Amino acid sequence: MSAIDDHSVTCADQPFRVGDWQVEPASGRIRQGGRSIKLEPRVMDLLVYLAGRPGRVITRAELETAVWAGRVVGYDALTGSMQKLRRALADDARQPHIIETLSKKGYRLLAPVVMPAAADPPADSSPDSPVTGVQRENRSVHAGIAALGLLLMTAIAYFFYGPWRIADTTQDLGSTPASIAVLPFDNLGGDPEQEYFADGMTDDLITELAKIPDLFVIARDSTFFYKGQPIDLHEVADKLRVRYILHGSVRRAGEQIRLNARLTDAASGRHLWAERYDGTLNNVFALQDEITRRILAALPASMHTGDPPDAPGRKTSSATAYDYFLLGRNRFFRYASREENRKARELYRQAIALDPEYALAYAMLAWTHVFDAMNGWSEVREQSLERGYTLAGRAITLDPNLPVAYFVTGLVYRERGEYLKALVEAEKAIALDPNYANAHVLLATLFYYTGRPQEGLERIQKAMRLNPYHPYNYPFHLGQAYFILGRYPEAIDAFRQGLASNPSAERLRVWLTAACAQSGQIEDAEWEAEQILALNPDFSTERIRNSFPFKDPADLERFLEGLRLAGLSE
Repeated sequence: MSAIDDHSVTCADQPFRVGDWQVEPASGRIRQGGRSIKLEPRVMDLLVYLAGRPGRVITRAELETAVWAGRVVGYDALTGSMQKLRRALADDARQPHIIETLSKKGYRLLAPVVMPAAADPPADSSPDSPVTGVQRENRSVHAGIAALGLLLMTAIAYFFYGPWRIADTTQDLGSTPASIAVLPFDNLGGDPEQEYFADGMTDDLITELAKIPDLFVIARDSTFFYKGQPIDLHEVADKLRVRYILHGSVRRAGEQIRLNARLTDAASGRHLWAERYDGTLNNVFALQDEITRRILAALPASMHTGDPPDAPGRKTSSATAYDYFLLGRNRFFRYASREENRKARELYRQAIALDPEYALAYAMLAWTHVFDAMNGWSEVREQSLERGYTLAGRAITLDPNLPVAYFVTGLVYRERGEYLKALVEAEKAIALDPNYANAHVLLATLFYYTGRPQEGLERIQKAMRLNPYHPYNYPFHLGQAYFILGRYPEAIDAFRQGLASNPSAERLRVWLTAACAQSGQIEDAEWEAEQILALNPDFSTERIRNSFPFKDPADLERFLEGLRLAGLSE
C-alpha cells in the first residue's frame, strides 16, 4: 500500500481507501465492513478529486471546474454533492473526521488516502457478484470515463455532458451568416465595484441586438460563461456556432464612460470595425444605440436586417435610476438565493422611486416576485404571483413592446395552471424578441403540457441552441418532452445531464425515476427512488400529481405509473 501524496493524481478507475472506506470508482461504490453504498457519478468524481489532493484546501471554484467541467452550475450543485458525500461517509460537517469545510476558503480531505497494489481486484469484481445488465452498462460507461484519469476529466466530462450533445438534433444555425455572440465587456476602470456596470453594458447590447429580425443572438448565460477567461475568438465562435463576435471594454470614472467595441468576423478573423465611444452616464443609451447601428451597418448588405427598434421602455432619464437597475439585475442574474433575490428587488424599487415611468425596472421587479413563488420562498405564494402579475402589467402599460414583461406574465399564468393564457404571453414575448431563450423554454413547457410534445421538443432544442451553456432547467424540460413522446432513453440522458449541474433538484430525480421505470430499468429506478426518500422522507406522489397538471390525463398517468413501479406510493 502506498500513500497518495499531495501532488499525485489518483488513477480514477483503481480502488483506493479513504480512512476506513474502500472506494471503487469504476463501480461507483464505497464499502466499509459489510456496508456497500452506491454514489452518484458526480459525487464519486468529487471524492476522487479530493482524494488526489489530501490535506490540501480546494476552493469551490477549483472543484466546480474539475468536477462540472464546461457546465454552468448553480451554487447548490457542489453544496448538495458535498452533503451527499458526507452522508454516505457518515461524516459530520460540524465535527469532521473525513472532509473539513473552511469558511470562505473551500474544502479539505482530512482522512488518510492509500492506494492498494495494482493487482488488488475491486471487491465488486467477483464472478458471483449479482450485477444486472443495466449495472454492467452503467459501470462500463463510468469506468471508460474514469480510466483516462483526472488529468483528462475536464475534457471527457465536457464531451459527455457538453451542451452540443442535445443541440445535435436542432437545425445547424451555426452556418447562418447573421449570427452573433456578445462577450462580456472587460472592466478597465480598476475598480472591481464597477464590474456590474461592464456586465450591464453587455446585457443591454445583447437585449437590443436580440430584437433584430433574422439576426441570431446567443443568450447571456452562454456568453457570460467566458467572463474572466482568456478568449480565443475562433474557438468561442466555433463552440457557440456563430459567425460574428462582439467584444470590448468599459472604463467608468464617476459619470464619465469610455466604451471600446470591436466586431470580428470569426470565419476570417478579420475585424469589421473597432471604435471608441466617450460619453456620460446620462447618454449611455445613445452610445449603446450607436454601437448597435454600427454592427448592423458592418454586416454585408445581403444580411442587413433593418434598423434597431426603438426601445423607450428600457430607457430612463435618471442616470442614478439606471445605476440602481444595473445593480439589481446583477444581483438577480446570480439566481443564487432568496436573499440575493430580495436584494435585487430592493434595488429595482429604488430605481422606480427615482423614475416611476421606468418600464424595464417594473418588469424585472415583477420577475423577483414570481421567482419567489417558483422557488418556494414566498410566505403566501399566490400573493407573490399576484404582485408579479400587477407589476408586469404596469410595465406593459408603460411599454407595450417589452418582451420580458410578457414573459413574466406568462410565468404567472403557468404557475397558476392557466396554460393557454401563458402560451399567448410567451408567443408575444418571442414575437418581440425571437432570440429570447427563456421565452422559448416557457413556450416549450406549455406545448407539452397541453398535448403538443413534438412542438415542445423543438422549442426547447431551439432554446438550447440560443443558450448552449444553459442552466439545469433546460435539460429538465427537454427530458419531459422526450418522456411524453415515449422516447425514454433520450429522456433519461437529458435528466441525468440536468442532475450533473444540480444534484439537489428533486423534480429532475423524480422524472428520471419515472423514465428509468418506464424504460424497464427497474433497479436503477428503485435506486433513484431511494435517493429521493433519503433527501425528502415526506415525499408524496400526490403532491407531484398536483404539480404537473397535464391536459391529457394519460400523460400524467404514465408519469405516476413510473413512480409506482419504482416503489414510490401515494
